[in-house]
Amino acid sequence: MTKQKSAHDLNVIGDLINLEARYLNKADLESWISLFTEDGYYWMPLDSGQKNPEEHDSIFYEDRILMEIRKRNFMHRLSPSMQYPIRSSRVISDIHVSDYDEDSCIVESSFHAVILYKEQTVFAGSMQHKLRREGDAYKIQMKRVDLINADMPLPPIMIYL
Repeated sequence: MTKQKSAHDLNVIGDLINLEARYLNKADLESWISLFTEDGYYWMPLDSGQKNPEEHDSIFYEDRILMEIRKRNFMHRLSPSMQYPIRSSRVISDIHVSDYDEDSCIVESSFHAVILYKEQTVFAGSMQHKLRREGDAYKIQMKRVDLINADMPLPPIMIYL
């Protein structure tokens, strides 16, 4: 991949990463899923050294079909998750493009997320997005979330980070 990228593309890429955070803060899973390519997936490994989600257990490893199932379960009026509101705030920082060509790019960033569901929980770590150009826009082909404490006992994660 070539390292040349336009200022316009950098703005579009940054806007997409921030839009994703806004959708998750609103628990708008319908809009969030729409940001992914049809073959896109969300991955949260148990170990930052993992190279492949299919060769090791993961906290999350979900394709679009599993994301849709989780969204429907999450939004169903009888779902236990709907008994308490989920509120969240994400701060994304150090967004940078580490690899780029005309059709795709790798975007790396850091995050802090505060999730309120019965009690307040703080998550932090790094993210990697593989974006693919579709027309004039980018879509998420892969999102990897590496928690700084993934190897420790974690509280239930009620919404995607």
